[in-house]
Amino acid sequence: MYFYSAIYCYLKLALLFLVVTGSMALRCYQTNKETKETVVVENEDYVYCSVFPSLAENSHLTKSSSDGLTSEELDKPFEKFFEENDNIYNMLSVCLYEKYDWPSAWNPKFHSANKKAPEVEYTLRCVCNYDLCNGPSSFSTYINELSN
Repeated sequence: MYFYSAIYCYLKLALLFLVVTGSMALRCYQTNKETKETVVVENEDYVYCSVFPSLAENSHLTKSSSDGLTSEELDKPFEKFFEENDNIYNMLSVCLYEKYDWPSAWNPKFHSANKKAPEVEYTLRCVCNYDLCNGPSSFSTYINELSN
């Protein structure tokens, strides 16, 4: 009799664990595009958090920007990094230093004559997969200290 009640108790605990862990939403910092204020957002559709850290001497990204990402918003290269996670090894964050060569895509005949051609833009984009991992100030401080 004791054996069956112990099994029943373990099954109830396992079910409770599955319900609790399955319903947990990822919490990410999110930067309001208009006010530039950063708040915490919890969303069950988020699979990753992202941050574009501000970089010293970068005129395009003077303030860090953070957000959550759904699976539809995620670029496929990032997913590959996180696929190899197991009970021993976990990829926590990935950062890519990217170049957008806007001048090569610029065609003056589609724009007014007085409009200046865009400049090449460099940006750092980081993606992570645990609660509040995309703190904008902590990433920016870390990255800018690396460059010194």
